[in-house]
Parts: sequence; C-alpha cells; structure tokens
Amino acid sequence: MEDFSAPPDPARIQVCVFDMFGTLFDVHSVVQACRDAFGEEGEAFSEDWRREQLEYSWKRSLMQRWVPFWQVTGDALDATLAVYGREDDRALRDRLVGAYREVSPYADSGPALEALNEAGVRCAILTNGSRDMVTSALVAAGFQHHFEHVLSVDGIRVFKPDPRVYAMARDALELEPDQILMVSSHPWDLSGAISCGFQGVWIDRPGAGHHIERLGFNPDYRVADMHGLVDLVT
Repeated sequence: MEDFSAPPDPARIQVCVFDMFGTLFDVHSVVQACRDAFGEEGEAFSEDWRREQLEYSWKRSLMQRWVPFWQVTGDALDATLAVYGREDDRALRDRLVGAYREVSPYADSGPALEALNEAGVRCAILTNGSRDMVTSALVAAGFQHHFEHVLSVDGIRVFKPDPRVYAMARDALELEPDQILMVSSHPWDLSGAISCGFQGVWIDRPGAGHHIERLGFNPDYRVADMHGLVDLVT
C-alpha cells in the first residue's frame, strides 16, 4: 500500500467528510427512546448493541460476506436482545428498529453544519449506513441540504475501515487525499482514513468513552464538539 507521510496542513483542506452514525447522530438516543423497557440496564444495552453492530461489520468485511448495514444493525440487535434474555420480545425489537430510522442528531450538529455551509466549506458524508437508513435519518433531522455528496458503502459492498471506502470518497470528490478532512468520533475510522492519506479530526465528545487506537495513524486534530470543528476549518 502507498505510504502517505506528508504532515497535516489545515490550509490544504478543501472538504469536510463526515462519519454519520456516532458523529453527527447519537446512536444511543435509540435506546433512550425505549428506556422504560430496560430501566437501569438501558445504557449498558445501548453500548452492547453498538459494539455488536461495529464488530459484525468488521467480521463481515473480513469474511467477504457483505450485507447492508441495516441487516447488520438488526442482526446485532437480535444478538444483544438474546444476551439480555429479551429475544422473544418482538414488540420491543420493532420499537428499537423503528427508533433507529429516526435516530436523533447531536444538539451541536445542526448549528455547526449551518455555520460550515455559511462559511462556504464543502461538506460530504461517508458512511457504513445503508442508503435507506441514511436518507431517513437525514430527512428526519432536516440535514439533507447540507451535503454535496452522501456516500454509502452500499455501492462497493465493504465496510470501513477498508481502504476502498476512503478511495471511493477521494474519487467522488476528485481531490488529493490530504485535501480531505475526515470528521469522526471514532478513532478507528480516523486511523483508516489517515492511513489512506486523509487528514483527520477527532470529535472527542466528553463521556463518549472512545480512545486513541494503537494502529500508528492517530488523529491530526482533536476537538471536544462540532463547534470546535467550525473553529478549526474556518
């Protein structure tokens, strides 16, 4: 694989490419909507479901057995419900699946995207999410007009952090890799992007529980929220 060794340079950035679920949208808002079903276990259930969701995507990429992220999400939900002894509660499953179609954005996402648009910063999305779940979430939040490209892995049938995902963004945007700033709350996602030559900024939200990966490709920039991103790029 080509070795990208150029140091980060904010002046080179031409476009912000956003991860979607977990960065712009709060995946844990799904379980909060059904917290009455879990009580004190609600937060732990949410964390376990999210971990299963990500691990299923990585496993399927390694196995070369791709399915849409919506199926990955459902399979991970079923596995987590079984751990909690709720696998037969179909009404609960339906509620959680329905909530995921309108997952809530973080409070700072909308204002920050507006500020970036007003400043003339180009914005795009690069997501593992299936096109249908991406569209429904963007429309529900009123975010669809903020982005010039919404890129889903559906077309290449492999998940992040496979290099082909980041190459898809580079080709669609017709830019050099270091002209693209990957914006993500997930250090593993940033490691994948930076290893492909992108610049990367970590949205390190307080209490999110993420940590720097030991993969040799650490974030170039680190901010506490989306407002910090606006300050960085404008």
